[in-house]
Parts: sequence; structure tokens; C-alpha cells
Amino acid sequence: MTTIRIDLDEDAIANLVHDPAVQADLAARADAVVGVAKLTAPVDTGLYRDTIHRVERPDPDTGAVHVDAPVHYAIYVEYGTRQTDRNGRRIHLPRHVLGNALDAAGGDHHA
Repeated sequence: MTTIRIDLDEDAIANLVHDPAVQADLAARADAVVGVAKLTAPVDTGLYRDTIHRVERPDPDTGAVHVDAPVHYAIYVEYGTRQTDRNGRRIHLPRHVLGNALDAAGGDHHA
């Protein structure tokens, strides 16, 4: 019987995310997330939708590419609030704009 041995270069694998081609692919995927998020964002003044963007510089340690909506109320758009009306119905329901956009683009999101 033949024995097959495979040695993995774990450092090389871990550093693949920093490869320019991989970073270009991640940026393109993040741009797709931005596009979907802007199309599905609720609009009152348009400020939330207009601030959604891909963070230009990936995380230097992990290589992760991020999409952000840096308005102070973005978390409430994403996750809603506990605020209720007189009948006990939630006033601000969660919209999951960024999470749904990431799912639509084939990504994997973490809360």
C-alpha cells in the first residue's frame, strides 16, 4: 500500500487573504453587498442609505473587508428597537439591511 503524506504550509494559507487577487475579489464582493444594501435600505431622509459604503482599507491583521453604515442609528435600522406603541407592537422593526445584503451576495455574516 502506498502512503500519501501531505504537508500544509499553514502560514502560507493564512496569508492568502492578503494576496492582491484575493483582496480584489473581496472588494468586489463587498461592493455587491453595498449595492444590494443601498437598493433595499429604508429611506426617510436618505442619510442611512447614502452612508453605506465599503471601508477602503482591509483589516491589516486579518485581511477582512468591511461594509459600514456609519450613522448613529444604523444599529436600530439593522436590529430594530424594543420601543412599542400603545398596543404593544414594536415601532421600529428590524430591517437587517446589511445582513440580508451580505446573504444575497453569498457572504457569511456575524452578528
